[in-house]
Order: sequence, then C-alpha cells, then structure tokens
Amino acid sequence: MTVICEECGKVYHIDPDKLEQYSDKSVRVRCGECGHVTQLSKLLETTEPPAESPAETYEEPSYEEPSYAGPEEGEPYTEEPAPELGTEPEPGPEPEETAEPAGTGAGAPERPAGETSRGWIGIRGKMFFLFLVIPVILMAASGYFSQMQLENLASNITDKSTELVAESGKEKLLQKAKDVALQCEIYLKANPHLKPEDFAYDAQFSQIAVQAVGKTGYTCVIEEEIEDRDSIIWAHPNENLVGIPDINVLRKALGPYFDEFYAILEKSWGRNISTGPYMWKDTDGNLREKYMAIVPIEVEGRRPLSVLATAYMDEFTRKTAGLEEDAQQMTMQTRNINLGILAGAIVIIGLCIIIYGYRLSRRIQYLTEAADRISVGDLEAEIEVRSKDEIGSLADAISRMQDSLRFSIERLRRRR
Repeated sequence: MTVICEECGKVYHIDPDKLEQYSDKSVRVRCGECGHVTQLSKLLETTEPPAESPAETYEEPSYEEPSYAGPEEGEPYTEEPAPELGTEPEPGPEPEETAEPAGTGAGAPERPAGETSRGWIGIRGKMFFLFLVIPVILMAASGYFSQMQLENLASNITDKSTELVAESGKEKLLQKAKDVALQCEIYLKANPHLKPEDFAYDAQFSQIAVQAVGKTGYTCVIEEEIEDRDSIIWAHPNENLVGIPDINVLRKALGPYFDEFYAILEKSWGRNISTGPYMWKDTDGNLREKYMAIVPIEVEGRRPLSVLATAYMDEFTRKTAGLEEDAQQMTMQTRNINLGILAGAIVIIGLCIIIYGYRLSRRIQYLTEAADRISVGDLEAEIEVRSKDEIGSLADAISRMQDSLRFSIERLRRRR
C-alpha cells in the first residue's frame, strides 16, 4: 500500500497484508518528515462492504508536538473507531508494521515498473492483426476472385472461339459439298449417257466428284437406294469401296456409333440437304469426331445422286487449341505474378510493422516506466523522448505533470 503525505508529499509503502487484522480499526500514520497524521481507515475497508454501512464519526484528537506519546515516526498506530449505533467498541491490538519510505521494504510493489496486465495482445500484435493479417486476407481474397474471373474469361473466350471456328468450318464443308454437287450436275448434264457404274473410270468426272477437304477430308458421290434403304458409293478416294453398298461396311466399321451416321444419311433421302457430326474409328482404333454434309445432285432423268463431304472436326479447331494453350499459360503467369506481389507485400508490410511497432511499443513502455517511477515519488526521473508525433506530446504531458507535482510539493513545504 502506498501512502503519500498530504502536507509534504513524501511517499511511504506499507504492507497491506500485515494491516488486514486491523481492518475494523481506524489506523493513522504519522509522517516522519513533517509530522502530519494520515488516516487509513477508508483504505482498510473490506472489498465487500455491508449493504448499509452504519454512520461513523471520527473525532480528530488534539496533537501537541512536545507531549506526543504515540508510536515512533513513520510507525502506524490504531485508534478505536466511534461507537456504532447500539454497539460498544471493542479494543484491538496495536499494529506492528512500520511505514517505510518509497521503494524500500516488503511493502514495495511486486510488479516491475512498466509491466502491464491489460491483456496478452500488445500494440505490436494489434498492429500485425490490423495492418497485416486483415489486409493480406482481403488481398488474397481479391486476388483469388480476380484469378477465377480471369480463368473464366480465358475459358469463355477460347470456348466461344472454338465454337465460332467450328461453325465456320461446318459452313465451309457444306459450301464445298454444294460446289462439288453443282460441278457434277453440270458435267452430268453435258454427258447424259455416263452411267453411275462408270463414274470411277471417267477421269474427268472422278476428278470433279472426289476433291480434298482440308488435310484429311474428302468428297464422294453416292446413290440412294430407296427400296433397300441403302446407299451405293460410285466415286470415292478408296477405289475398293466403289460399287459397294456402304451401309453394311459402315455398320461394321462404326459399331455402336453407326446410328449417328445413319441418322444423318437418312435425312438426305428424298433429295434433301443433311448435315451433322458423328464419331469415326480410325485404323489405329482411336475415336475422332467428324462432320458430314450431304447435298443432292439435281439432274432430271437420273437416279437420286448426292455429294457427301466429310472431314475431322479437329482440323477446324486446331488453331483455337493453340489459342487455348496460350490463354492457360498466360493465366498461370498472371497467377504467379499475383502471388509474387502478395508475398512481397506481406514481407514489406511485416517489416514495417516489426520496425515501427517495436519503436512505438518501446517508447510507450519507456513512458509507462517513467510514469510508474513518478507514481512512487521519484520526481527526478528523466523523460527523454525525441518525437514530434503523439508519443512526443505524451512525453511532454508527463514531464509537465512531473514538474507540477514537484512545484506543488515545494509550495507545501514552504507553507510550513
């Protein structure tokens, strides 16, 4: 317990544990410097007072310096409290504890100067949380959503590009079938006696009917068999297929994927234009998507003939596949750049917080220690903080408080 003389300002420390037995007494301490008597009865009250405290009155005894017969200077003594209503006072023993000057004896504070018990999170921890953790979380969330949007944008662009290129390829394939059908129509009208069985052996007609489409696509001429629901090939790049009904051949070649091909072929019967995709099995057993367009040859007096044009779909979308790879690579590079920027920001912000937070907390701790020293009577403590911000203003305020306390004590001493 710290006791400050009201007259001269001298500070004493008294162990409160040794005064607990006198909590029901009125204890007074005489200053050894000026002789002023300080009453401690209010400081010795219990932490849980009764609901209604009885009125007590204390009578200040007369004191004369020559005839003083109390305890020695700096030693507390007890005085019987005024009798409560309806009760009689009980005598109690005199306390044995002697008041000691500030900073000495067992009554000195056990907590080191500058130490605080306001929580485990200090100013540096709060700065880390407010200026590092929260911004990093927000930056990471923003970067993540931006990266997701960029990936979606790249995916949508490549998908749309692939669809546009595929549609353009389909239109070109259909236009190619129409062109070949028109050329065949002109040639057959000029050669009305040319039979379908001789199409493959007529070099000029074979050159018109069989044309390349892209790198692997081609055109051919087929005849519709209405009765047998079949088609016969009369002009084809593979001469071994000429004159053979293609339904049975294709059924064996395509297996479970034949229905898709047959549905497109069936739509063309009756001199109709038919288009659509289907799966084709290569000689190596791989399945690849192809696109087919069937256009009729309009020649009167002849059996229904059609030009069939087919090509692999990846021939149309090969360029967009490279574009998709470039978009993915650019997206990965952007992600790595964002991660690098985030990591650099974390390092820079962390270093700033560590350096500035350490300096700030060290100054605050220094001022706290100085304030603690002033609180126990060390009015000569030096406060040296060279700062032009709020910390400097706080240091100046503590220095002014220290000077004010010193001048007040000096005025009290001069009055005596």
